[in-house]
Amino acid sequence: MSLFSMDQPLDRPIDDRKPISREEIQAAITGAVKKADPDCEPFVGVIVERTKRSSLQDANWAIRGIKFGRADRNKACDAVNRVVERMRCDFNLCSSRLGEDGG
Repeated sequence: MSLFSMDQPLDRPIDDRKPISREEIQAAITGAVKKADPDCEPFVGVIVERTKRSSLQDANWAIRGIKFGRADRNKACDAVNRVVERMRCDFNLCSSRLGEDGG
């Protein structure tokens, strides 16, 4: 077996997460949480912030704040955790304005 024969193609990007804007990721998380449970329908939203990655396996964003509104806090918090865990594997925050670093 050769050292050069690997399961992954050599032209595969190191980080294949899709770029997404802060507004889009916040709206996507909010929509998914509202649909997670009828008691989460009054959920208002989340605030996402750019973070510095410690490795390429990490996403470059995290939840900074949660606006529960009149939603059941326990159910909404569980839904946020599930949704964010999944989305952190799929999306990276893209620069939405000049001066932001690419993370």
